[in-house]
Amino acid sequence: MKETLFLKNTETFAESMIRCGVRCHFAYPITPATDVMRYSSTKLPEYGGRMVQMESELAVVNALAGYACTGKIGATSTSGPGMTLMQETISFMAGGELPCILLDAMRVGPGDGDIVGAQSNYYQATRGGGHGDYRVIVLAPSCGQEIYDLMPHGIKLAYTYRTPVLFVVDGVTCQMTESTTFDEPHDYSADFDTSEWRFTGTGEHSKRFLLTGSYSHAQGYEMNERLRKKYALIKEKEQMWEQEQVEDAEVLVVAFGIHGRMCKDLVESCRAKGKRVGYIRPITLWPFPDKAFENLPASVKSILVVEMNHGQMIDDVRLAVNGQVPVHFLGKTGGDIPMCTLADMNREVGKLLEGE
Repeated sequence: MKETLFLKNTETFAESMIRCGVRCHFAYPITPATDVMRYSSTKLPEYGGRMVQMESELAVVNALAGYACTGKIGATSTSGPGMTLMQETISFMAGGELPCILLDAMRVGPGDGDIVGAQSNYYQATRGGGHGDYRVIVLAPSCGQEIYDLMPHGIKLAYTYRTPVLFVVDGVTCQMTESTTFDEPHDYSADFDTSEWRFTGTGEHSKRFLLTGSYSHAQGYEMNERLRKKYALIKEKEQMWEQEQVEDAEVLVVAFGIHGRMCKDLVESCRAKGKRVGYIRPITLWPFPDKAFENLPASVKSILVVEMNHGQMIDDVRLAVNGQVPVHFLGKTGGDIPMCTLADMNREVGKLLEGE
């Protein structure tokens, strides 16, 4: 039976991961992600799980890696400064091919920054914030319902490709309270057989070891080639995006998260005035949905990228567009309202339609 709950979106993330089979949540308090801890600390025991508050983000992510070694999927929730501290072990988990679920409740940086929402962790999330040639799958839901809808898919991706999967949600969206409809709980982790790689002792199998370095140059090359081929497969098969009114648009707006959500209203209001505007909302930030920009309609004269930062996703948009049309930027970060309003977006779209 479906159930609709009225929750803050950080609580929706906690409810979603619990209903989908996550039974251990490691975390350390940090605004605006702390509500995930609070909620899961009371709800997880109802499902036989537990929230474990560690002494630091370094301890959190290393506990998460150890838990993943047993073949089980755990989760953590943090914000920018916490994500920075976790990068070494996230790199280790990518190299060791260990699955997990991560939430980055993005706030303003650099440094400790401010607790207001932002989208300024895009580079860190999509480029691999640690060292080496690696990626993590990055999902960017735009509302509470999409957080829940993407959670089973995130767990599937984590197990299928044996990789960390990172949800990035700007702090504004995290603090929003809205209705989300949940299905009956289902342990999606039980759908995957991890017996071939998990570390549970040698009673039923020969000795196993986890190696993210190399004892020889050939061994290091083999590991990196294996990862390279896996990332190429992910890039080919797992791109996700939403689009509307692209077919005859003169201006395309590209945005993710809360600005992507606002694009629906933007396009609706523009179309009501006879303005041919469409939008593309990336759902996977990595792999970035390059396919959405292949063979753009001849009607498209320009693209406007809207972000809650100084311009980060715009690099991927320009690479995907590959010079087909000009790409423009509208962004804002910091302050009491660290986001571009619909009025800001309408104004910039108007300028592009008028050829300014």
